[in-house]
Amino acid sequence: MLGKYSCSGYKKTSTFVMLACVGAITITACGAASTHRDPVGPTIAQITTSNQSFSIDCPPTSITVTAQITDTLGVTRAMLWYRVDTDQPYTSKDMDASNNIYSATVKGIDLPAGPYGALEFYITAEDTAGNKSQSPLNQSVQFLPCVSN
Repeated sequence: MLGKYSCSGYKKTSTFVMLACVGAITITACGAASTHRDPVGPTIAQITTSNQSFSIDCPPTSITVTAQITDTLGVTRAMLWYRVDTDQPYTSKDMDASNNIYSATVKGIDLPAGPYGALEFYITAEDTAGNKSQSPLNQSVQFLPCVSN
């Protein structure tokens, strides 16, 4: 009964209509498959830091950046990008995941020697469809020299 279906543009095999697709599949009234591509990247929210300042050799000597990252298709990767001096390139670090909470720790000893000031950072995330998102730039944390009393 190949002539029974009135849909066009699909390869008819036996009594089934076949279509290779990526993403979610919806069966329409005539039996043809159509796709719904997710064009939206992951949502990056609730960004927090463990401290407002840190140093190389005086506690605290590191900060942990945490964010809630979600996506309907799933998050494949989240990265923290950071630097201290605007003349320096950004350094990236993979974020670890536990459920939808992602975190990464930056140690003072891992930063380039010399510049002190605001730690600039942002987060990027990618979903299984390849869509990417980026958080706003954050400059709320200070990288300070150790001052002993």
